[in-house]
Amino acid sequence: MNKLLVGAIAGAAGVALLLGGAGTFALWNDSAAVAGGTIVAGSLDVTPTVAAGSWTVNGVAQGTLSGFKAVPGDVLAYTKTMNVTASGDNLLATLTLDPASISPTVALDAEDLALTSYLTSTATIAATATGAGISGTSPSYSVNAGTSVVTVTVTLTFPSGAGNDAQLGSVKLNDLNVTLNQTS
Repeated sequence: MNKLLVGAIAGAAGVALLLGGAGTFALWNDSAAVAGGTIVAGSLDVTPTVAAGSWTVNGVAQGTLSGFKAVPGDVLAYTKTMNVTASGDNLLATLTLDPASISPTVALDAEDLALTSYLTSTATIAATATGAGISGTSPSYSVNAGTSVVTVTVTLTFPSGAGNDAQLGSVKLNDLNVTLNQTS
């Protein structure tokens, strides 16, 4: 090949490389703003009503749990009305009971600790909700926008087979923490 031709090809390749490293080689360009709109974040809030809740044990109403001695096989249910305030479209949420809200009556008592551990690790704990502002089955619910009074029931099933170390143990159930978590 001719040296002049080889030099011209090499020069053209060098110019192409320099132009490529400096960005794209666009002769014309333009941009325009579009009015996309505004979004506002919603909210999800659950608070207890002032109305007192109620307990049942094995389906029988209890005025209070004071003095009641639970045994394996008992099903305790607490029902309370709560206000659910939701702002947003397509709210899906799960309703759960925080196991940490079941705590020993005496923090260092061996039986209380054993019963607490047993209940939080092996008991069936369910929370259900019914009302005009919520629909679905436990634990997943659709939540309607607005404020609604919802009936929440927390069920604690004390399974058979509790260890003897839990006998005479005592747990506090007066600070049950019900949580409504958005899932999507």
